[in-house]
Amino acid sequence: MTQPLLALSQCASAIEPTLIRTLRERARPDSLDLGLGQPDLLVASEVREAVAAHIAAGAAPYSANLGLGPTREAVASHYGVDAARVMITCGVQQALAVAIFGMIDAGDDVLVPEPGFPAYPNLVRAAGGRPVPYRLDCAKGWRLEAEAVERALTPKTRAIILNSPSNPTGAIFGRDDLKAVLDLVAGRGIAWISDEIYEDYIYGDRHHSPLDFGEHRDGGVKLGGLSKSHHMMGWRLGWLLGPEGLVEGLKPLHQHMVTCAPTPAQVAAVVALKHHERLVAETLAVFERRRAQTIAACRAIPGVDFAEPLGAFYLFLDVRAHANTLGTSLQLAYRVLDEANVVTIPGSGFGSGGEGFLRIAYTLDEARLGEALRRLKGFF
Repeated sequence: MTQPLLALSQCASAIEPTLIRTLRERARPDSLDLGLGQPDLLVASEVREAVAAHIAAGAAPYSANLGLGPTREAVASHYGVDAARVMITCGVQQALAVAIFGMIDAGDDVLVPEPGFPAYPNLVRAAGGRPVPYRLDCAKGWRLEAEAVERALTPKTRAIILNSPSNPTGAIFGRDDLKAVLDLVAGRGIAWISDEIYEDYIYGDRHHSPLDFGEHRDGGVKLGGLSKSHHMMGWRLGWLLGPEGLVEGLKPLHQHMVTCAPTPAQVAAVVALKHHERLVAETLAVFERRRAQTIAACRAIPGVDFAEPLGAFYLFLDVRAHANTLGTSLQLAYRVLDEANVVTIPGSGFGSGGEGFLRIAYTLDEARLGEALRRLKGFF
């Protein structure tokens, strides 16, 4: 008897594969990768030693659903909040999923930045919502504009996703711009979800968070983690900060998704945050050199422009001048890979507002980064 075909649910069908992974999967073993936002630096020795000791002790129990007490306390102390406002998650991706599935209902609209991280619209659709983009403009340095947010509002808007420093643009939101948007959405009962995974990669300015504004602290959730700041991408350790009642309300969703975050990574977080200032300063010194190297090289590429990034570790290259000869951003990214053997990410992978751009990440060591940039210039 013929077995019935297994069909995907509407939830799974709503999710599109990310072009970030698509390009990397096509790469050759000797390709130079400017695609994935993955720092190449090692995890600090004191963090590794703490986890090794934890593993050597032999016990591997679950933690409490919201996280180990010392881990929640360490995160709370880092931000100056009460530990009851902290949920420890399996990276920011899972924190984002908990926030979206736990704060919107089917039929709700959620404002998402465009260009923006592709998980935002995909998880909104998976939860039965409708992602509505608010446009960020390259000509204005990708700044957050209350006017653009207001134009995107609908009667069904339930939440807005904020991301600063931005993936893919590297822009950071100014304090006044952020406050104007928070004032706007608070007046309409709209929650904010702030993805701040790149908050420690700031060059020359300072990071601004909704938590900076006392009147808006309880209006949403802040997401953060150790993947970028402490190069612990595969350890999957993040957090969600929000009002105590909301964190408790989201606990069952988190509980049934993952039970708890990995306990070795939670142990690592306590040590990483204890030495956070020194370790991040060491990382930032490396990335400031790479940023300067990348900016100088890309300024020398004919027909390529960009808004200088003040955060994260990306350049979002404006290649629209080459559109007539080199095609769409996806076609261009494939050609760069095939002809220059360099992985880049097409801007269309970050929404239609990213068409005509390529994202590059300066996450390679300086020698390989220099060679990748040389090949990129040679291609154009």
